[in-house]
Amino acid sequence: MSEEEIISLDSLKNPECQNINSEIQDVPEEHEETHLAYKKKLNKKVSDFTDEEKTKYNKLAQKHKRKNEKSKEVEKKSEEEEKLNDEKKNNLYNQLYVLKQKFPENTNEILISKDMNLKTLEEKKSLILQIITQKNSESVVFETLLLMARTSERGLNYFDIHALSGYAENLNESKEDIIPILKEMIDLGEIDTTCMTPQLRLMIVMSSVAVRTIELNNDKKKNQIVADNLDTDGRGS
Repeated sequence: MSEEEIISLDSLKNPECQNINSEIQDVPEEHEETHLAYKKKLNKKVSDFTDEEKTKYNKLAQKHKRKNEKSKEVEKKSEEEEKLNDEKKNNLYNQLYVLKQKFPENTNEILISKDMNLKTLEEKKSLILQIITQKNSESVVFETLLLMARTSERGLNYFDIHALSGYAENLNESKEDIIPILKEMIDLGEIDTTCMTPQLRLMIVMSSVAVRTIELNNDKKKNQIVADNLDTDGRGS
């Protein structure tokens, strides 16, 4: 095959397509005309504009104003959101710092930093709360059992049935024996503690304290009645 008959790769390309591509590349980008550019193009004062020119100039000026206002509004909103996120981040970081200081066991390895984004800090908080909940879940379960015992005891007492009187107190005295059993049951999955959020744990503990307070107040009231009766009998004799 002679040198003239050799077909090059460039010769296989469509010349027309090459010209079109070249023309497309050479087309300059169109920029939106502003009122200032329009004034400069006319090269005269606004007061010398014709009515038609003034109308177009004012439209461009209003469009530019609206665009600036929208841009400022978006920028302001963005700054407010950024400020709000920064506040959330700082508050969340402080919460995590306190939790790590209060519950150092098993949370020391969880690293937190003020440079972390909000999503990462929220994930860290979820993990730390999960660890804390699992670590103290047996105590919460025990408080729940104690609360149920006190409620049952007081419920029977209301109907003048004293078969369970002192049950909650005896149960509390056996806490050291019961806690290891509860922990084992939790570790084996026999007791589900996934729903024991800090809020629920707080409610259980506060409810238990409330019942104990009622018991103490009732006992004080009974003792006062007995003392008053003894005092009355002493005076009568």
